[in-house]
Amino acid sequence: MTTRSGPVLLLAASMLAIVMPLPGRAFTAPPPAPPCVPAKAGVSAAALGAIIAADTDSHVQQCAVQDLAARGAAMPVVVAMLRSDQGAPLIGALEVVAAIGPAAHAALPLLMAHVRQPPAALNGLYRELYDAVGALGPAARPAIPLLLDRTRDPDHSVQALRILGKLGKYDSRRVVPHLSATLIDSTGDLWVLPALAAIGKDARGALPAVLGALEQAKVRRDGRQAAAALDALVAIGTPGESVPVLIGLLGDPVLDAPAVDAFGALGSAGTRAVPLLIDKLQRSRGDEGKAVGIVRALAAIAPASPPVQRQLLLEATRHGSAHAAYALARIGPLPADFAAPLAAALAKKPATPTCAWRSRMCGSRTSLRR
Repeated sequence: MTTRSGPVLLLAASMLAIVMPLPGRAFTAPPPAPPCVPAKAGVSAAALGAIIAADTDSHVQQCAVQDLAARGAAMPVVVAMLRSDQGAPLIGALEVVAAIGPAAHAALPLLMAHVRQPPAALNGLYRELYDAVGALGPAARPAIPLLLDRTRDPDHSVQALRILGKLGKYDSRRVVPHLSATLIDSTGDLWVLPALAAIGKDARGALPAVLGALEQAKVRRDGRQAAAALDALVAIGTPGESVPVLIGLLGDPVLDAPAVDAFGALGSAGTRAVPLLIDKLQRSRGDEGKAVGIVRALAAIAPASPPVQRQLLLEATRHGSAHAAYALARIGPLPADFAAPLAAALAKKPATPTCAWRSRMCGSRTSLRR
């Protein structure tokens, strides 16, 4: 007699995984802000600018920013706000430019002037200024030499490198050699590497410098630098170049975790490592942080693989891994005999989970704001 209980239980398990929080840092979200009501057509762009400049109710200001960004003819008002010596209108204008994107290219000369000589009203907080430049996309290409120069200024280097990661593909012949040289000089490794990763395949010329940074991380036993170097390697190299390097790090007690994360980022291109990762998972059950990373990597690399699915079910049921249970619940289709044990494993999920993830997974990377 045919039964439909297996598929039904699998569906129930998947729904349970969707509505219940993943194991991780316990977090209570603040109530959402009410939706913005678009301003009436009779409200002028100048009036919206005045609301932004008032520096009173932040939600009202944000709604005014959205309204002003939606008006194609608002740039004269935005440019005037960019000339303000007060913080509220200046930052509001920067947010409007970032929301408009490349169509706000008329703001570029003023933005570049502010990057050269930051207004006192910014109070040393430059993120919004650089975000506005980066939002212009290819229209910001004239600003790239200035951004390269600002990477040498300790007060601006973090933000300049971050935005060069977004804009570098528009002038990779100029940007990539500069970032490679900076990396070789061992200044700003932690920020140069993410910039190269963000540029992606256009930064392939930096591959020797990235591998050099990884070797430095090995010598220093620096997991953070290794993680950044591996992110860049996966982003700019080929699987044939990155997979052997990652496999070579799986036995390293310090650098194995970033290597596992990098395998997860590779996805199906890392299939060659699946047997090694399964073996490592079996030997890592006493280290929840490492086990979680391996579970995530296996689910990203080969979710349809029967050996991977069976191993995840074993971890979820016999070894109590809620992370493995959730990973399985998001994979489909699964064999019918997974339904009952998977549903039981999900039902035992901790009510108040704690963050068992390593810092890169918990979202606690060093802040980029200054």
